[in-house]
Parts: sequence; structure tokens; C-alpha cells
Amino acid sequence: MEQPQTLNSIVSQTDAILPIEMTNATGTHINDLNEYCLLDIFSSNILTLIDLCPLAETSKRFKQIIQRLFPKEFGIVSTASTDSFTFRWKNGSKFMSSEDVERILKNFGSNLRELSIYGDEAVVDLIAKYCGDVTLKRLEIHGLESIECLRELKSIFERLLVLTVNYCTFDQYELPGIACDSLIELEITGSTGCFAILKTKFPNLKRFSFRHSRIFTRDYVHNTNHISQFVARHKRLRILNLQGDLLYASKELVQAISKSYEQLEDLTLQSSKRPKVSYNYFTLLRLPKLRKLNVHINVENCEHMTTLLGASTSLESVNVFFVDEVPVDIFYVLSKQQHLREMILYFYSFERIPWSAFTQLRKLCLFERLEFSKIRAADLLNIIRQLTNLEELYVDGFTLRKREFFDIVRIVARRSVVLTLMCKCDFDILEHCDANQRVRLTRITEVD
Repeated sequence: MEQPQTLNSIVSQTDAILPIEMTNATGTHINDLNEYCLLDIFSSNILTLIDLCPLAETSKRFKQIIQRLFPKEFGIVSTASTDSFTFRWKNGSKFMSSEDVERILKNFGSNLRELSIYGDEAVVDLIAKYCGDVTLKRLEIHGLESIECLRELKSIFERLLVLTVNYCTFDQYELPGIACDSLIELEITGSTGCFAILKTKFPNLKRFSFRHSRIFTRDYVHNTNHISQFVARHKRLRILNLQGDLLYASKELVQAISKSYEQLEDLTLQSSKRPKVSYNYFTLLRLPKLRKLNVHINVENCEHMTTLLGASTSLESVNVFFVDEVPVDIFYVLSKQQHLREMILYFYSFERIPWSAFTQLRKLCLFERLEFSKIRAADLLNIIRQLTNLEELYVDGFTLRKREFFDIVRIVARRSVVLTLMCKCDFDILEHCDANQRVRLTRITEVD
């Protein structure tokens, strides 16, 4: 026989079929909660960034509260797949579908700060639709074949700070009605047909990099002329980075660099092409604020680069890649740089260098090439013995043995600075910690 229902069970069943408003004993609704309660609810780890979107769409009040929880700045990277994106923020990153990205841009597009486009013009439409008033810190363009599609981002370009163009193929002679008056950094890498960009003047440009690219053809004279004209129009450059065999040192390029002398602090010139200007012309260069210099040196440009190394009395860091073995005279010029604190050298016969003339150095990096610049233990000990103020030494390709380690410890024992030595070693340094008071071995790869 069926048992009669109790009063509590009847009430429970009734509650289950009634709207929640009729079963709310306290009469409190979520809208009645103060912002601190809502912040606590919305910040639950259970809720994802995507979950916050429909909540933000509920009401203006909810959206204002969720804005405090959502990343203040985020970036979006499109991938080879048009349906997949990477969403990046300060504390992490996450793969998202195009639908999820669109929903985030719809609700929080004003927080977008970085954008990378990989040959995908569809994302441009989303940005133009939801982010027309943002100030992008960085825009990276990869693999595009037309600048025309960027016309939709005209308002964003007006406030853009950094533009990177990677492996694109353009054929336009004019930017499609785009002004970039706020741009402070421009980087072009491995791209073809950037004439439209290079003929534009960016009044606030501070940093310019042109790597392994060509304007339209492989004519390095054509490339160098356009780069020279571009540099000449931008006299406020602080960082200039020119790399690739499609460039060479011309009279026009040297003149353009000299016009930036008042601001230029960091210069990179890397090309194996024979200079088409007398090295004496480099003596006219005066770069009083130049602090960092990065060059490739071979037998054909050695005199030019040696003169360039003496164009500033403020050099603090030099990076030299030796394509060929050149006379040691270049180091006598460098030794006169009293402010020089860092030297990075690739592929030279290091035993030839007059190390005793470089007591001002604090950091030294040596990269060897087995057949030309093999570093011996005696060379290493001599370097450490001569550089009495050295604080950091990186030696590529050299394997430190226990005996040499103790020799180094004895050399630096009475110095006031600790020497950080980075190289391979064939012993366990933990066994010798007591002796390791003035030498700190780091980034060690043990050799069997």
C-alpha cells in the first residue's frame, strides 16, 4: 500500500516546479548583491575568460564589474588555421576559436594592445569592427601579400606604436590612406616590396630595423639607395639595425647615418658586400651618443669598420663578427674606448688580442670556430689574469677542467668583484663550493 506523502515532501516537489523567484525565501536577487560580493562570485576559478563574456552582456553594471577582473591588456595571435587563435595576457595564454575571439573583442576589445596577423585577413575585419578606438602597442604582420586589406585599420594605425613586417610580399607603391604619426618602432624582416612603407615619413620614429629584405629585386644598389633615403628622412633615430647581403656601405648611407648623429645610440651594420665608399669618408662620422655597435668585419671592410669603431667616445658595448681574420689593429682602436664595458667577439684568434689594454671591461663573450679560433686553457687564464675588473665571462665551446678552475680561483682570490664564468666543465662544482668564493660557475653543461 502506497505511503501518504509528508507535508515537507509535497513542499519540496512544489518548489522544484515553481520559478526560482517564488521559492526565494529571502527575496534577494543577484542584482541586489553589492559589487564586492559580485566581484567574489565573478572571480571564481570555475569561470573562464569566455564565461565572463555572457555575464558582461547581461547588464552595464555587470560589465563594469567584470572589466575590473578581465585582463587590462591582452594580445591576439592568428595562426595558419583561420579558425584558431592564441589569446595572450600577462598571466598566461590560451588557444581560442574565432567565435570566442569575436565574443571577447565585442565585450573587451578596448583592452587589445598587441596583434599578430599571419596571412589571415579575416581577423582584420574583427579588429576593425570592435577595436576601432584602441591604441595598439604592437602590430605584427606575417606573410601578407597586400597592404590594401589594412585600410580597415586606418584609425588604429594613427595611434600605433610598433609595426613589424615579417616575410610579406607587397607590390603597392603607396600606403592606402594610412598615416602612422605615432609610430616609434618599425621592423622589416625577410620581406619584399616594402617601397610603400619606406617612402613614408614617420615623424616620431626612434627605432628602425631592416633585415634580409629587398625592395623589389635582388639589386643591392636599389635596396641601399632606398634605405639611405629612408634613414636620411628620420633624423631622430636612436636605434638603427641594418642586416643582409642586399645592403652595402655607400656614401649616401654614411651621410644618412651622420645626419642622425645627435640621437643615435645603437647601430648595427651587418653586410658582407664590399663598401662603395672610401674608408676615409667614415672619418667624417661623429656619433657622440653611440653606446652600442654591432658589425660584421671582413678583409674588404676592415678599414671602414675600424674607423667606425672610433666614431664615438661613448661606446659601452661592441659586438663584432669576424667573417675573416683581420689585422689586430682594430683592437688597439677599441682599447681607447674608456667607457667600454661589454665586448662580444665571434671567430677570432683570441690569443692575438692585447687583453692588458682592456681593463675597463666588465663583460666578455667569446665564440670560437674550431678551425680558426680554438680557445685554449692558457688563453682563458691569460684573459682572466689581464682583465682585472671582469665580472662576467662567457666562453662558447671551451670545456673547463678541475685544475683550470682552481687556477682561476687563485687568480681572482684577492679581487673585490665576483667573476661569473659561463662555460662547459667536466667536474662537479658542488664538491668545490668552499673554494668557489670569487668564481661563480653558471649555465654549466657537464661533459661525460
